[in-house]
Amino acid sequence: MDEEYGFGLPSSANVIVDAGANVGLTSIFYAEKFPLARIFAIEAEKSNFELLLKNVRPYRNVTPIHAALWCREGHISVGTPLPGAFGHWGFTVSGAPGDVPAITIRTLMRNFGVDHIDLLKIDIEGSEKEVFEACDWQDELGAVVIELHDRFKPGCSQVVTRALEGFAQTTSGDLTCYRRITDSAKA
Repeated sequence: MDEEYGFGLPSSANVIVDAGANVGLTSIFYAEKFPLARIFAIEAEKSNFELLLKNVRPYRNVTPIHAALWCREGHISVGTPLPGAFGHWGFTVSGAPGDVPAITIRTLMRNFGVDHIDLLKIDIEGSEKEVFEACDWQDELGAVVIELHDRFKPGCSQVVTRALEGFAQTTSGDLTCYRRITDSAKA
């Protein structure tokens, strides 16, 4: 409603990844803004994912994925919201063995034939630290809009900023946008 994720939007997009898609509202916002884009909505928590499926059903360009974005493939655990999370929807994941599939950006790109992500939106309650510690895919990104969670997991901001060195960084409220600096923008 507040178009919070309008911040950092590129002028056009072919591929958008919504990691931490929750019940799909941001994916729907992106689907409305970019009706020709392929949108991948990744959500780890089962009840959120079930609502996401219902909410995005009318949007053929949104692909729901029940998984957690993580630093390696496998299966991990979804935990309860951390103290200080807003409401009871800020579920966290851990590397502990569990029943939730874990995927990496590379896995997603390989499985869906994606060679470039125009916009990567991430709101994964602190797991951005693990995801970006293993980042070898930043050259395939145009922009990242992320909610950093240093309050839950200290060091998130430093890890993400280090991984996205060479990207311009701006902040609006709780969101930080990293946008690739093109050669023409440097001149």
